[in-house]
Amino acid sequence: MGKSPTGAVNAGDRKRSGPQGGLARIRGFDGLRGVAAFVVVIHHYLCLLHPELIPGMSDETVGWIDGPYHILWNGRFAVMVFFVLSGFVIAASAERHRRNLIGSVIARYGRLSIPVAASCLLAWFWLALIPYGTEGLSAIVDPPSRWWRYSHQETVPPIWSALWDGFVGVIVKAGSDFNNVLWTIRIELVGSFGLFALYAAAPVRRRGVALTLCAAAVMLFTAHIYSTFVLGAALYEAAKRGALSRAPAAWGVVALVVGVLVGGAGSGAHERLSLPETATAWQIGNEKGLWAALAAAALVYAVFSLQALQRMLESPVAQWLGRVSFALYLVHVPLLYTVVASAVVAGDMPRAVLAASYFAGALLLAHLFTILVDEPVIRRMSALRSTLSKGFVGRAPDALAHLARRPLLALQALPKTWKRK
Repeated sequence: MGKSPTGAVNAGDRKRSGPQGGLARIRGFDGLRGVAAFVVVIHHYLCLLHPELIPGMSDETVGWIDGPYHILWNGRFAVMVFFVLSGFVIAASAERHRRNLIGSVIARYGRLSIPVAASCLLAWFWLALIPYGTEGLSAIVDPPSRWWRYSHQETVPPIWSALWDGFVGVIVKAGSDFNNVLWTIRIELVGSFGLFALYAAAPVRRRGVALTLCAAAVMLFTAHIYSTFVLGAALYEAAKRGALSRAPAAWGVVALVVGVLVGGAGSGAHERLSLPETATAWQIGNEKGLWAALAAAALVYAVFSLQALQRMLESPVAQWLGRVSFALYLVHVPLLYTVVASAVVAGDMPRAVLAASYFAGALLLAHLFTILVDEPVIRRMSALRSTLSKGFVGRAPDALAHLARRPLLALQALPKTWKRK
């Protein structure tokens, strides 16, 4: 989903500070993001051709789906991991740039929306070239998949609609029929903007209280999926203070087990496993619920604390997947609705060869998209934020924060005034 490389710590040097006084980079988080992105790709391939392996995508679901192995293709849980990682990374960025709130918001919007719009244009190209990709799949794939309906087919809107979706529609509509993975972008933007504002307004000593109040507000007033950003920021604060490093190693093992077990539960697992009745937000298998958020945070914590797990995720393959993760997330779905679907209907290629070709093609396209679009945008937005920090835009948050603190300072002064009287 829209993640810039994280700044955090390696297992062996957690107390070392980065150049801005924050945490050093955790390369294992990059690898985790890359693996999660590939899990999403597998998830959507199965949505297209094997919906019985994806709970909720067809009228039939295999009975053994809710095991820990399901985490290997549970794309919905992988997205929750994305959001927790975003919370960690954005908290680190927000702390470094807390005096440049407006610049951070503008740069974040550009960093996400420009690649998203490019992916919509690419999707429009594939759909215009092969507009009837899923036609005929119902005669081949049994049971049929609900996922086939989540994209433009037959009549493809004009190209300007793709640009509109990329820059505006994904925020207004919370998604796009050109590229159905883009439902996450509004959540990513709102979560990021919220953390930028919190770090700009809350003093360092009150950061924990601010995050607690933010968590309560999420529980009471917003979608529970936003708790992932609060959990990610809380992990950052704990890591920065050394609390995570001082925790017993066994906690990391327990967190890994919890993350894998809960992350392996598919949509509707609470009912299938006959678990006690509880509020929807706390049901196991609710992919946007609180257990999923906590399990995703537990998995991120496990990567932070377990050196063996970090070493696996620091391998060259995992690191490369981390580099192309956002691009892979953006480009893989349109290929499925068009090239893969039409190849299945044509029946000219063995299914195993088709799968291998699709995964290889998606990875190659993601690499090219990273080089040509994603990384240049990251550099341009970083430069833009630096430029904005030097002008009025960079100074404006300080002025606003000062105005916001004046009523608080007045209230704090009241007891002293009464005492003098």
